[in-house]
Amino acid sequence: MAALDSLRDITADLLIRATRGICAGSLLNADSGRIDTRARLDDWAAVLSLYTGENESTSVRATA
Repeated sequence: MAALDSLRDITADLLIRATRGICAGSLLNADSGRIDTRARLDDWAAVLSLYTGENESTSVRATA
């Protein structure tokens, strides 16, 4: 019985460690994705501003 308790404790500890690693990695990936997306939106907004002067009659909108 003591062996089962020990195995359960070790398994729980490993599960907790693995979950922490996954959560930390997910947060890091999400932050990186947000930064990349914001940079691309800013790039496209800069490109879009080049064309708005030529087409004053048409309404162009960019949203994030």
